[in-house]
Amino acid sequence: MKTNKYQKSLWTYLAFFLLLFGVAGAINKYFISGEHAFGVSPEVPWGALISGYVFFAVAATGTGLVGSLGHVFHLKKFEPLSKRALLASILLLLSAFLVLAIELANPFKMIYLLLSPNLSSPILWMGVFYGIYLILLFGEFYFTMKDNHKVASGIAYFSFVVKLAAIINLGRVFGYTASRGFWEGYYYPAYMVVSALVSGAAVLLIIHYFSTKDFKVPGYAKTQVESLGKNLSQILAVALLIFAVFQAIKVGISLNAGDMATAEAAKALISGPLAISFWAMEVLVGIVAPLALLLGSKFTSMGKAFWAGILTMAGMLFSRLDFVYAGQIIPLQIVDATQQIAQVYNAYSPTWSEWSLIIGALGLIILVFDYAECKLALD
Repeated sequence: MKTNKYQKSLWTYLAFFLLLFGVAGAINKYFISGEHAFGVSPEVPWGALISGYVFFAVAATGTGLVGSLGHVFHLKKFEPLSKRALLASILLLLSAFLVLAIELANPFKMIYLLLSPNLSSPILWMGVFYGIYLILLFGEFYFTMKDNHKVASGIAYFSFVVKLAAIINLGRVFGYTASRGFWEGYYYPAYMVVSALVSGAAVLLIIHYFSTKDFKVPGYAKTQVESLGKNLSQILAVALLIFAVFQAIKVGISLNAGDMATAEAAKALISGPLAISFWAMEVLVGIVAPLALLLGSKFTSMGKAFWAGILTMAGMLFSRLDFVYAGQIIPLQIVDATQQIAQVYNAYSPTWSEWSLIIGALGLIILVFDYAECKLALD
């Protein structure tokens, strides 16, 4: 096991301040503003923290899926990522549960859901699948760190099935919501799987950059490092292109939906109150810029691949925010088919407390991973 002295970097201090910002938001929520700390309302009950939950859960699943190329499918060039992928998945999934617990205000609501289950509810199975996935992640990480690869491999195969079921079911949570036309769609399970692959490849590119730049993986030749970075970059580029197609399909189907409310929600996304977030953050920052960096460098620049990963994750966060809000932006009241909705939108804007909790969770992930990278044998 490594006994390296923990060396703080600029990223360490940045992560620490991000965490402090999150703590400030939690203090405001629990001790100062209470329920008024968040911008949600009866009209828009799912806000930024639900978006944050989806963001972290999808990233945890995707990191596990891409990481499985090494410890499930035994592609040797991906094996050096296995321990780091497992640790990152654990931290991301714990962050997902953390922001969800804060959103629910009373974590016992989750226990009540399990004690009085509706077996036909995708939300119930979301908790079940991700709960099992988290337990399996801890087990697989433990046995991998102990070099008990036989047990770890057995857990890994089961974990792969569970994580795939979890992300497909997460698509069902939204795709089978009939009362919100913008969310409804048979293709959402596949959409979530592609989103997970985008997030997973981006996360692992970021991790690969830092692990090889700052810690110089022992015995790992430079050509192998570059080859793995190139492969991750190619996975991200392909996943981004497929994700862009899904985005276009999602918007196109909604715009041409027979349901007026669904069409108006899509218009709100591309030319209404969400247009700047959609075009600037989702499309330009989250898709166009990363692809330009990756394709422009011909997948050979680790520095550009790192920033492509950062930009991709920023775009994915705004994609989750826009997706959740757009599904609720049109009032549920029945509208006469002969009338125009006249762009009457349900108002919602994330408060600083909501932003702080998501950002603080990111800071906590970076701090813990940074410390583990130095103290644990992750190579």
